Amino acid sequence: MKRIFTSIAAVASLLATNAFAADLAPRPYTKAPPMVAAIYDWNGFYIGGNAGYSWGRAATDGNLTGTDSVSEFRTAGPTLLPGFPVVTTFAAVPLTGRANVNGFIGGGQAGYNWQRGTWLFGLEADIQGSDERGTSDVCLVAGCAPGTGILTANYKLDWFGTARGRIGFLPTDRILLYATGGLAYGGVSATAPLVPLSWGSTRVGWTLGVGAEAAIDQHWSVKLEYLYMDLGNVGSSGSTVTTTTNALNTPLPGFNTVTTTSLTSAFNTCFTDSILRVGLNYRFGGGPVVARY
Repeated sequence: MKRIFTSIAAVASLLATNAFAADLAPRPYTKAPPMVAAIYDWNGFYIGGNAGYSWGRAATDGNLTGTDSVSEFRTAGPTLLPGFPVVTTFAAVPLTGRANVNGFIGGGQAGYNWQRGTWLFGLEADIQGSDERGTSDVCLVAGCAPGTGILTANYKLDWFGTARGRIGFLPTDRILLYATGGLAYGGVSATAPLVPLSWGSTRVGWTLGVGAEAAIDQHWSVKLEYLYMDLGNVGSSGSTVTTTTNALNTPLPGFNTVTTTSLTSAFNTCFTDSILRVGLNYRFGGGPVVARY
């Protein structure tokens, strides 16, 4: 029995010695798992809305021409015997006017982004409703000195839209700084109700601007944007106002003098706008993505 216990103890000692030696032996190298980080992805289609304020400027220039036609009529019983009319042509007179056309705006936008590292390229289109209105005199001399105004014009921009490209830089993965520019279009009109005259049309021009956009979560982002817009000239040509006066017993008793005055005006109104607006976008897809280092 004693020999059996002695043998068991020797075996146990040998096993323990081998296990300790195995612990001291060098282990094979295992590479640590890579670090991971979430980077925001701006790629994809988005839609959104915006609201803001615009400071417009309507610059009107044109000219005024006209004629006076004077005729004398003599009474012979119930019949008027016409005399020979005398027609006088007025020299062309320059016209000028400047108006601030300001108001609130609001609308929607849609676009698509392509992200390449820290650079972003995109396309965006928007349509806006506008409450921009303004009134000013159209005068015979620049600056509209007292006594030189000949009519009062009301200007308005009812709506406009843009189709633009965007190029941006990402200083951080959730902040976008960008420049934008492209096509602009809108409905500009003007009226001079006391004359009466009206001119205006849908115009096509250009726009340039800058902006900043910040991601809130996987889908939503907010932006602040400034645009300068030029819709070019809105013209009115050949607008004519005719007035007739009949002076009885002039120049002598039994005679009437009829004077017909025709005034023809031609206007061009150049409309420009400075737009500041905030917006909210919802992006389909995009959001954080896992990057390994």
